Amino acid sequence: MLRSVPVLLLALVLTACDTTGNLVGPGDGFDPSAVDYDAVSSLDYDEYVRPLLAARAVLGSSNPDDYDVMDVVMAGPSGFVVPFDSEGSLMLRFVRDLPDTAEIPFPALRDLEDDEARYLARWIEAGARDGDTIPFADAHHVLAAGVQAENHVALVDAETLRLIRRIDFDDLGIESYPYGPHHFAFEPDGSAMYVSLVSAGVVAKVSLDLTLDPSDPAALLGRTEDRFATPGMLALDPSTSRLFVGRSTLSDPLETGFGILDRETMDMEVVATPFNVPHAMAATPDGRYAITAELTGTQAESRALVYDAETGDISIVPIPADGAPREFIHFSILGAHHMGGGMDHGDHTMGGEMDADASGSDHGGMAEGAAGYPYTVTLTSRSTDEVLFFELSEDGDLTFTDAYPAGDGPYHAHANHDGSSILIPDQRGDAVSILDADTRALVRTVEAPPLSQPHSPAPAFDGSRFFVTSSNLNGGWTPDFLFLDADGQPQGAEAFGNLAAFSPTGELLGVVQLGTYPSGLEPVMLHGGMSHDEMDHSETDPSGMDHSNH
Repeated sequence: MLRSVPVLLLALVLTACDTTGNLVGPGDGFDPSAVDYDAVSSLDYDEYVRPLLAARAVLGSSNPDDYDVMDVVMAGPSGFVVPFDSEGSLMLRFVRDLPDTAEIPFPALRDLEDDEARYLARWIEAGARDGDTIPFADAHHVLAAGVQAENHVALVDAETLRLIRRIDFDDLGIESYPYGPHHFAFEPDGSAMYVSLVSAGVVAKVSLDLTLDPSDPAALLGRTEDRFATPGMLALDPSTSRLFVGRSTLSDPLETGFGILDRETMDMEVVATPFNVPHAMAATPDGRYAITAELTGTQAESRALVYDAETGDISIVPIPADGAPREFIHFSILGAHHMGGGMDHGDHTMGGEMDADASGSDHGGMAEGAAGYPYTVTLTSRSTDEVLFFELSEDGDLTFTDAYPAGDGPYHAHANHDGSSILIPDQRGDAVSILDADTRALVRTVEAPPLSQPHSPAPAFDGSRFFVTSSNLNGGWTPDFLFLDADGQPQGAEAFGNLAAFSPTGELLGVVQLGTYPSGLEPVMLHGGMSHDEMDHSETDPSGMDHSNH
């Protein structure tokens, strides 16, 4: 993902030369200034990277023993080192993208000479490796956050709140401006992710193999070729190769029809709808039914529909209004419980049963749920500050039961880990409302400075915390670092959003600074990673973290 840092690759040299032309082998007490790092092609961590970092006392210590690769990766704010991504790594951004007068966590970074910074950029671009070890290649519980105005997806390790990868669609040949990644769905085995790219009119399939450079063309497993205007919410059918695709809220108001994507061929069929902009989208865990609704109704009524994937039949569901047009944002299907993929089910290392919240994403490796019909379905209405409740029967009947108040501007609501409550981001109210799914009573309202135009919540699989992206397009939250733009000009707070972590009672646990316009957020359980009990939390203090990054 290297764009702005030039790289000079010379002939293979395993040692470097000092300014007099003598060979210099990095070792204890050596002077990095005597080494031409542009001439060093080896990226061996112990031979070159560790001695350089220690000699410059980058982390405050000059002892090489204090520079194990994970000590470096876990240093400072989240994203200090992002494997394969020198452009997004704070180790280099603190020097490159902040004024010289700005306070930074590790001032010794400014002692790095230009060739040394270029060398570290090459090491990061190669995966920030120590031998065969790539940091976070075995991450298990991962959060995918769309950074919509910068056309990339931030992957965050949910256990440590570290930014571990960035998937930049410019690098993969899919430009999508002004609006890029919006929502996600995952293959049931957690191997791949589907991403809706709003302005490009594309749904892309990307690998979730964390040993792979996200900018490698091999990371793009497929994409739709025929333009589907402004794709938005996604809902995966784990029983077939279908993926249901709704329209973004940014669609032309006259846009109609939702998509059915074949995940094997990446071909898209468009199903006509009797209303415009079918935005909210969900599918039942068995894949039998997809449900969607018009973005904006009338003063008299709004409409939803149920699509029977077995027969192709469509049933229209009128929803009466009380004189104020409803703006429907997000469906959730409750009561569909699943085991998270990749977990040790014997000891329930990740907390056992979780709620699928079939709001659009299979969370990776989840088996078909056993809760069965009838399902409770929720639908948020941002314009009327409500969450609507429905019952979906086995024959596909969707019955509106009642509406309840839900904060100021309820947006992309999500069930918690076990379906007992609903996490509702109040986009205009800068808060998260938590409703009891059974009683529909307000459990609590969560308020915190990072919640600035909150967009999407997501639960931890074990219920120990939940996460929320905030778009912050109004600059209501001020990040720790106001990085310069590509032209070297100062940026305001509105250029940075965040991902925040909270305890179930609403205590703020940590913040990851992201780029412009964070949007959709979904959790995924990857296979081959560590169980919760095997995770090393020694570097993590969830009670007081501020993991800031762009």
